[in-house]
Amino acid sequence: METIGSKIRIQRLMKNYSQFYMSFMLDISQAAYSNIESDKTELTINRIYQIAEVLEISPFILMPPPKFGLGINLVHYLRTLFKFRKASARRLAGKRAEAERMGIVYRDISKNLD
Repeated sequence: METIGSKIRIQRLMKNYSQFYMSFMLDISQAAYSNIESDKTELTINRIYQIAEVLEISPFILMPPPKFGLGINLVHYLRTLFKFRKASARRLAGKRAEAERMGIVYRDISKNLD
């Protein structure tokens, strides 16, 4: 069974984002982000939404399946999703621009070629 951390890692690698970039966008240290991917840190719903926003995916891709059926109220889901997106959209736009100026958007795989 895939863990939340491994799902995050797979999505991050598919986007070709480095751990440094993800940690920068989330305002945490790279070590703290590494602990998220290795499941050493328990995630809050808010943090899952923040990670999903950076990865530009639905937060439900990262969450485990429900134990007792799907039972998702679509109206409640859309309201909640809108609240989180609205709150983080402005912050993420500024962080993405700052990351691009600093040159940390994509990982530099040339360092692995030595």
